[in-house]
Amino acid sequence: GGYRLLGDKKPLAVIGDLDTLGYKPDEVTVITHPVEKDATDGELSLEYIKSIGGSSVTIYGALGGKIEHVLGNLNLLACADKIGLKAKIVSKDYVIYYLNGSGEYSVNKNSTVSLLPHGGACSFNSSFGLYYPLKDITIEPYSSLGISNVATDDVIKIEVAKGACMVILR
Repeated sequence: GGYRLLGDKKPLAVIGDLDTLGYKPDEVTVITHPVEKDATDGELSLEYIKSIGGSSVTIYGALGGKIEHVLGNLNLLACADKIGLKAKIVSKDYVIYYLNGSGEYSVNKNSTVSLLPHGGACSFNSSFGLYYPLKDITIEPYSSLGISNVATDDVIKIEVAKGACMVILR
């Protein structure tokens, strides 16, 4: 169903069971899978991108719809990282990344930057360009400590010492 949201963007392929799309597009490569399967269409798409030598992916249409799919789509960022793809989710209001090392992001000064631990606690060595610095801080998975930081520069840098987090830019 994310294909409907692309507007003028042309995807490499449409991959999945096409149940929410309801038709088979003519103008793009279509790779179909059965409705009953052990992976989401998003995960199958990541595997396809990796199999053809891709190195990065932008995921659209990930933040709307059923909550379980939204949460699963956020997990696609970790899935992409695990198989060696750089990935981001892009929507009208957000850009979201998965980080388990060092990251540098272009942002608008004064924009909101939220960091949510993923898969357990996340410890930070340092940061640059954030109002609330992340030096020697650990955010537990149940804590709201990383929500609504503010960019003080047009570039932010974050260094994760242990664990991983979702970087949510707004």
